[in-house]
Amino acid sequence: MNDRRFPGIVLLLAAMLVAGCASREQAARDTLAQAFTCPVERVTATKVEGVRWSEVMRRAHPVPDPPAEVRADPARLAQWIEQYHGSFSPGFDHNTEGFHAAGCGHEADYLCFCPFEAPIAKQAACTCEAATVPLLPPGEGAAR
Repeated sequence: MNDRRFPGIVLLLAAMLVAGCASREQAARDTLAQAFTCPVERVTATKVEGVRWSEVMRRAHPVPDPPAEVRADPARLAQWIEQYHGSFSPGFDHNTEGFHAAGCGHEADYLCFCPFEAPIAKQAACTCEAATVPLLPPGEGAAR
C-alpha cells in the first residue's frame, strides 16, 4: 500500500515546488491579483526602495499616550514605548521588501516577507500584507 502512495507524494511535492516558486515581487502581484480578481499577467509590482518593516509597523501602530506619571519618568517612558514597539524588531527588516502593485484599475502597497534564505524555501514561502500606512515616511520618497 505504501508503494502506491510514494509516486503520488513525489508528484504532489514536485507540483508544490513548481507552483510555489515566487519571489517577493511575484507574491505582491499574486496578492493584488487575488484581492481584486485580476489576471496575474495584468498586474505589475515595483519595489519601493528604502522600506524598513520595523519602521512601517511602528508608524502603523502608534504608541498611545502614557499616564502623566509615566511621561514624567524617562525610564518608565522608555519601558512604555518598548512595551508597544518591542515586537517590531529590525531583525525582520532584511527579509521584508515593500512593493507597489497595480492592475485592473487597482493599486496597493504591500510588505512582502520571505522567511528563509535557501532558494527553494525562500521562493515557496513569500507572503505579502497590505500596508496600512505609506511605506516610506513623508519626505523620504513617493510610496504612493
